[in-house]
Amino acid sequence: MFDALDAALADGEYYAPFSTVRDPGTRFAPEAVADGWQGSGHDIWTVWTHPDISLAEQGWKIHVSARFARAQQVLDTVAQACFAERVPFKHLASTRFFLFLHHKHAPRQQAGKFCAVYPPDLATARRVLDRLADALAGEEGAYVLTDRRYRDSRTVHYRYGAFGSRSRLLPDGTREPLLRAGDGHDVVDRRLPAFVLPPGVADPFVEQETPVHHGQIIVGGYEILEVLQNSNAGGAYRARDARGGRTVFLKEARAHNGYTADGVSARERLRGEYGVLTVLHESAPGLGPEPLGYFDEWEHEFLVTEYLEGTPLRSWIGHNSPLIRADWAQRDVTGYFDACRRVLGSLDDALGSLHALGYRFGDLSPGNAIVTADGAARLVDFETVTPLTEPVAPVGTPGFVPPAEMLAELLADGADPALPDHYALGAVALSMFANLHSVAERAPGNLKLLRRDLAATVAPPVDLWARATAFYPIGSGDAATPEDVDADPLGALSRMARLAAAGLVAMAEPTRQEWVFPPPPAAFGTNTVCLGYGTAGVVYALLRAGVPIPDAVDKRLRRDAMTARGQLPPGLDAGLAGIARVLARLGHLDEALDLALLADEHRLTVVRATLAGGSAGVGLTWLDLYRRTGDDDCLDLAVAHGEWIAKLADPVPFLGRDDARGLFHGRSGLALFLHRLFEATGETGFLEAGCRLLHEELDRAMALDDGALSFSDDAVSRRAMPYFSVGSAGVGIVLTRYVHTQQAADERFAAALPLIVADTYKTCAMEGGLYTGLAGMAWFLAEHAELTADADDRARAVTVATGLLKYAVPHKSRPDAVRFLGTGSLRFSADLSSGSAGVLLAVRRILDGPADDLFG
Repeated sequence: MFDALDAALADGEYYAPFSTVRDPGTRFAPEAVADGWQGSGHDIWTVWTHPDISLAEQGWKIHVSARFARAQQVLDTVAQACFAERVPFKHLASTRFFLFLHHKHAPRQQAGKFCAVYPPDLATARRVLDRLADALAGEEGAYVLTDRRYRDSRTVHYRYGAFGSRSRLLPDGTREPLLRAGDGHDVVDRRLPAFVLPPGVADPFVEQETPVHHGQIIVGGYEILEVLQNSNAGGAYRARDARGGRTVFLKEARAHNGYTADGVSARERLRGEYGVLTVLHESAPGLGPEPLGYFDEWEHEFLVTEYLEGTPLRSWIGHNSPLIRADWAQRDVTGYFDACRRVLGSLDDALGSLHALGYRFGDLSPGNAIVTADGAARLVDFETVTPLTEPVAPVGTPGFVPPAEMLAELLADGADPALPDHYALGAVALSMFANLHSVAERAPGNLKLLRRDLAATVAPPVDLWARATAFYPIGSGDAATPEDVDADPLGALSRMARLAAAGLVAMAEPTRQEWVFPPPPAAFGTNTVCLGYGTAGVVYALLRAGVPIPDAVDKRLRRDAMTARGQLPPGLDAGLAGIARVLARLGHLDEALDLALLADEHRLTVVRATLAGGSAGVGLTWLDLYRRTGDDDCLDLAVAHGEWIAKLADPVPFLGRDDARGLFHGRSGLALFLHRLFEATGETGFLEAGCRLLHEELDRAMALDDGALSFSDDAVSRRAMPYFSVGSAGVGIVLTRYVHTQQAADERFAAALPLIVADTYKTCAMEGGLYTGLAGMAWFLAEHAELTADADDRARAVTVATGLLKYAVPHKSRPDAVRFLGTGSLRFSADLSSGSAGVLLAVRRILDGPADDLFG
């Protein structure tokens, strides 16, 4: 899947593949091109082919790395060799694409790659490797983590892998590359940040395999105890000095990698950090971690500092804030705010000392400070520290660095050059209440709505609130006011729904080739037509809101769906079944039935049983088509899926990875489908099987210290998730239906349900969206209230739904429209999973009830 941060780099408004960036920088191209060779753009690469040369399916792939300053010279050498040997190759197309693939947070499996060469056979591969190693002797480049270096070259690498695009579709709509192993069977081409050979393939370029290291790892006299973080730039480790036993912190910088936008590498930043820490320790001991040493190991450089015991500030807020806990009324709220003042005060002191010495920190955030046992905060990670007389470092945590326009104003003539740190400290104060930074930057008036929601728990102290909001002009740009919401909460929700629908219509581009509505990052690894991430989901939300679908959008959905049907997975979320349901809702029953049949016959339908990607979701689609057509064949097909699921002795192999939990990928989704099937057929066997699955789901629940009941993603993760697609809201939707079904009466279900409700009764979340945000919790609470017919439950659902108002950002060119930030809250998106469509759907669920329920 595409990372939200990477997908936010190409455009200031919407997520987009980085290859679409408007200014890719200086283009790379070979200085001399041999006759007949043609270069063509593909994503961030330029691919060179010859009409008389075909690309092999797989083989020994050669990767060549380069220093940024020497990239053009290296490319000319590689191109000359490939033209002479008549071997296809590709290279990063421009300087900005080079920096993108080598930046600190780029995918590690792509680390270091500049050119890729595709020899047709082993003999050619050996010739090209020898030629390049000789021609590039003396050049240096980043180590390609997926590969081995050839001979003693510092730039030439190789691995065995697939050359073409042969791949296997997965139930979530992503694809994994395939190659043929030595035994003739297809295996996954595993592109890990380590050299891995497929079964039956030996390395012909080494006489003897280097044995895999086991046991202690000692670097420069320090034993690695724990990997704290890995990135393209290097790693961070807790270590022990093997000579004296002291616990230390090691920070690693890999050579010629981890670049920032200005071309500064990880090693240059680490050297700068060591220099700054040394000066600070001499002038103000304790201001930063004590520097203990700096050394080279192989081609990497390491900074050694004291190891600061404590809790990262981000974790400290999550563990201590009573504002997100079910039992907040029993918590020491006053004590929490006093502790926040102590943390902020110690950061004030640290920054004041730093500024007095002539430096700014540059990237203060909850991830770059720790809280010690005495409740004070210490600054860590000094790599972005710069002198106050120099420009601010071109890196920073989104939401904690001023937007470009604001930064220019803050640093205008005569302004305090340390103002970016003051801005960041205000953002840290805001994070102690909620993570609404990206919204606040775009719609600062929404902070009044945040204050209103917080006050329902406990009124924010005046002094802390003033710090948190100091850099946001709260009096401007209100889409709604607290007074509006208090006077008529349902009216405020109705108005927001109208504005959100108008925003979706305004975002539509039915003539655009890549998509109709701005998608989330996940769409770039799956498709832009499906329910979760694409056109189908937005169209469904608009239909649910009573908005006529423009003819051009209707035609585009039908065309894209029928064109892509052979490449789509079967499921409800990213595939055929979900699109079929929307086409049926539009009245296109013939196309809907065609897609549903394809989903039913898809090989993945019997591989995955889940609601999002497998049999349960396909079965729900057949039930929907049965309700619309009255065709018993549709019901029979739904029953067939239910019978298969009900007979699964062990569902784990047919769930999401690692014994997944929750509505989309776990047992709850199966139980939801079985309950619907019971309603349609009256067969209690389906209900009994669903009850068994729900008991197994509850066996995997997490009891929180605030008394609530939650769920993690899977057996590996231990994160408590209150959300719709994964977590307690999704499980709660299913459990509520079973609790209110007489034939499924169960004391354990009845006891668990209010604890799950407690976990979802929040007015703030990391995001506003449906799948993993506040909208999904509002959806669940609305359904729960409808089944209990309890006025207090209904009031609770409306309260959570009104919390969505603060995530609505007025459209900057349409006063009658609002938009919502999508995955990661970095850019706007229209999708059902995380963007405007999902919020609109949840609000209409509150306002209109359960008509035409999509997930049931």
